[in-house]
Amino acid sequence: MKSRQPISLRHFLMIAAVLSVVVSLVIFSSIDSSAQTKKQLQKQRDELNEQIEMTKKLLKESEKQQKSTTSQVQMLNEQLAYREKLLANINNDISEIDGEIELKNKDIEDLGHQVSTMKQEYGKMIYQAYRNRSSYDKLMYIFASENFYQAYKRMKMTQRYAEVRKKQALLIHDKQQEISINVSQLEQSKTNKLTLAEKKELEKKEMEANKVEQQKKLSELKNEESKLREQQKKQKADRDKLTAKIQEIIAEEIRKEAEKKEAERKKNATNSSTTSTTSNTAASNNKNTKLELAPETVLINTDFEKNKGVLPWPVSAGVITSHFGKHQHPTLDQVTVNNNGVDFTTEKNASAIAVFGGTVSSVFSIPGAGQNVIITHGSYKTVYSGLSDVKVKVGDKVNIRQQIGTVMYDGEDYTLHFEVWKVGSAGGAAQNPELWMKKK
Repeated sequence: MKSRQPISLRHFLMIAAVLSVVVSLVIFSSIDSSAQTKKQLQKQRDELNEQIEMTKKLLKESEKQQKSTTSQVQMLNEQLAYREKLLANINNDISEIDGEIELKNKDIEDLGHQVSTMKQEYGKMIYQAYRNRSSYDKLMYIFASENFYQAYKRMKMTQRYAEVRKKQALLIHDKQQEISINVSQLEQSKTNKLTLAEKKELEKKEMEANKVEQQKKLSELKNEESKLREQQKKQKADRDKLTAKIQEIIAEEIRKEAEKKEAERKKNATNSSTTSTTSNTAASNNKNTKLELAPETVLINTDFEKNKGVLPWPVSAGVITSHFGKHQHPTLDQVTVNNNGVDFTTEKNASAIAVFGGTVSSVFSIPGAGQNVIITHGSYKTVYSGLSDVKVKVGDKVNIRQQIGTVMYDGEDYTLHFEVWKVGSAGGAAQNPELWMKKK
């Protein structure tokens, strides 16, 4: 049986160097990935905290009216939703830190093993150097060579051996420094975890306080149920009028476009042939007239659709207090709200802003519900409803984020109703604005 040959010094140094590079790459890759995730979580946490603070500010302003309102309950609902997301964010961050701590402990353990191995090899080198400690011994080793070439090789080897010892000592020092850095990072991770755990407990207490306040307002509103039902009926009637007006405008646009296309078709048919056969064919084609989008409209549609999910909010600051589609009324039992858009509760004197560049196609008033503006973006339309005054007129070209009016006080709060519509040959269809706007 062959005896196991000891690893040569050169072989050992090569392995140590490769291992050091690999470990460093793994560590830095993990740190970079972790840093990116933590950065994203921190950004999301900052945005959620910003929304919570805005909700608290608007609630405080609303409560100056010395009465509980439906929008206050809706704002509390939103605040609770934001807090739930914030708690989930904190939990994710704590999980990330737990992963970091586990990785750091493993790195420290692995580095400890490397240092231990390096020290053993270094000890062997020191022992060997001790045995050959005198300059006389080194010279005798060189002079005992059989020829000049061997003497030169022995001299270079002794020099190299001294260099290797020095490098090995530096490697051990570097690894020990790396352990020290990892230990420091580990302690920082534990501190961060403790800070987040405290924030988590604080958020839980805030959530409980919000729920108590929510229940209090719901109880107060129960005593005014008849009044709330009247308000709900009026709001529904106003929204029905708005929807009817939008559909009327869309139908008129489709009719005019159809007439334009038909006039062009008849002109082309007359120029190409005057025979009765051609006239009959034209009459037959008239039944199947298909509206095609103009090239410029196609370009605008493409541009608008590219921005789906990143459009700005139609108010610079606010809280969504009524979402798109059918949902239960926040305070009234057995009452379903069907919202064609979203409602934003905002600040006093807040401006409504255009979410995309386009042309003002309609400005009209609904008695008791304020002014309304429709901006056309190719086959898409955005609707801004509930304005006390309007700063644009029909035909105006507007830019993204341009102010188009001031949000009206509706008797409870300053609320902007916002809708997005897509127009086709069959008519218009309301879109979910939250799918088009940037998430907050």
